[in-house]
Amino acid sequence: MKKVFFAALFAVSALFTAKADNDERPITLDKLPAPAQSFLKTNFSNLTFAYAIEEVGFFGNEYEVFYTDRTQVEFDSKGEWKKIERAYEALPDNLVPAQILDFVKQHQPTAFIKSLDRDSRDYEIELNTGMELKFDLNTLQLIGYDD
Repeated sequence: MKKVFFAALFAVSALFTAKADNDERPITLDKLPAPAQSFLKTNFSNLTFAYAIEEVGFFGNEYEVFYTDRTQVEFDSKGEWKKIERAYEALPDNLVPAQILDFVKQHQPTAFIKSLDRDSRDYEIELNTGMELKFDLNTLQLIGYDD
């Protein structure tokens, strides 16, 4: 019985590994989920679109959109943003929760937020100084940092 179990386990893990092996394809903006399209129009319509990628996965597709100024936005399968990153400029203030923005302005007044990453537990930001700060998703309280 153990041999059958391990054989089945091996087959399933091999299938997951094969499927997860870089299944990406270029797409156009109109192929993004509607919430992602709306988010980009609202916040980045002044930028020049470079390309977009759809990453096919078992639990839904994810999307990455790139602009010519090296701005990058990642979306989940529902079209909700997961990560926003700018190479040379600050993120627009309206994209950052006010409490986080106030914290940065108070404690790092000469720095700006160049990256914002959101998952089910927290927000993680990166400042142009290289400092990374982590905030609880619900309370928006600082829970960690890395210089």
